[in-house]
Amino acid sequence: MKNIAIITLLFFSMNINANVVGTDAQNFNAITSGLDFVTVHSSETLEPGIFNIGFFLNLGVNTLPIFEDNQGNRTKFKDEILGADINIGYGLKENWDVGISFPQIWYQRIEDTSVFRGFYEGYGNTEIRVNTKYRFFGDQDYGLATILSVNFDRIKNNPYTGTDAGPTANLELAYDKKINDVAYGANIGYRFRSPGKPSAAVPINPIADQWIGSLAASYLMTKYDAKLIAEVFGSFPAVNNNKEDYRAHSSLEALLGVKYDHTRNLAVHFGAGTAIQHGTATPDWRVYSGINYAFGEIEKTVDVSVAKKFQTQDRVVLDINFEFDSDKIKDQISYDTLNELAEYLMAVGNYKLMISGHTDSVGSESYNMDLSNRRANSVRKYLLTKFSKIKEQNLVAQGFGESMPIADNGNYQGRQKNRRVEFKIEKP
Repeated sequence: MKNIAIITLLFFSMNINANVVGTDAQNFNAITSGLDFVTVHSSETLEPGIFNIGFFLNLGVNTLPIFEDNQGNRTKFKDEILGADINIGYGLKENWDVGISFPQIWYQRIEDTSVFRGFYEGYGNTEIRVNTKYRFFGDQDYGLATILSVNFDRIKNNPYTGTDAGPTANLELAYDKKINDVAYGANIGYRFRSPGKPSAAVPINPIADQWIGSLAASYLMTKYDAKLIAEVFGSFPAVNNNKEDYRAHSSLEALLGVKYDHTRNLAVHFGAGTAIQHGTATPDWRVYSGINYAFGEIEKTVDVSVAKKFQTQDRVVLDINFEFDSDKIKDQISYDTLNELAEYLMAVGNYKLMISGHTDSVGSESYNMDLSNRRANSVRKYLLTKFSKIKEQNLVAQGFGESMPIADNGNYQGRQKNRRVEFKIEKP
């Protein structure tokens, strides 16, 4: 990790010059949390203690600005831009996460340079974006959050921001709703710009404030450990601005892609997109690929006794950890929790304890059913072996496999929540 950090800092120390195209030529901005969608935010935040690291490449074709009338025929002017994004997200507290992104330009190709057009004069880091999201309310089926992000432009000679421009701030609301097997998301917000002085060398004014918005839908194909994702995103001027090129400052783009969970930690993305309405930086078509690697244990913010949990809840999830893909109980903390449960049961007296095992959706349905059965029975066996006062007929163990998720199986932290053992006490 230390070597990666040094290389990253060296790479980010580079900045680039631009002719008449700036950070606004990068409409494809993958979210730092890696949750739910690609560029559109859901209300869900990273859980406390969870990291996500993302890396995305996207190739846009016919995306650079053109300042001569081509009589409506854009196929005459070909260009390509290969962009990259390195993203880091972290869950700070319950319902609150933060992130940082480092967009890059890695490559460009211009087929026709005879017209007056925009292009990059070099390659490297174009800006630094920081963001934070806070969720007001919600559960696994719906929610509402706000996102604040700030962009710090690192491009020299950028006429879209102007000379001596300040940072750009974005304030958004994110709403999501799950209906059956489809999750929907909507973002709406306002982009506050601090434009600098117009460049005397090019016939454009710096971009002013904008309205921004996006829509998304995803379908989790549990059988394939994959999500099918569709998105539409765009921006629209909040104030009147002169149209300096033959692409307006309004833009609208659509994406269709797949997120495949290669392992419980690693998700792979790929897809394509196209412009619905041509505007600044909307390509005739775009292809993208990327990865998200998530890791960490969800931090427990509240630690209450087993007795108190059973007094306030019908079904209780206790922190019982197992070896990877095994029914062997993992650590002393898990044994201590079961010991506390046993003391509570012996104090209750007349009861029946239902022990149910659950898994995430990774792996075959039959394997997950078997694993959940073995884990539930492993807990039952420990309680009967360790505590002679607990009677065999009072404990019932059953596995439910992946059939009863309590969180999204399409991301790392949701799968962590779904791998659980639940306990329910029935009293006569």
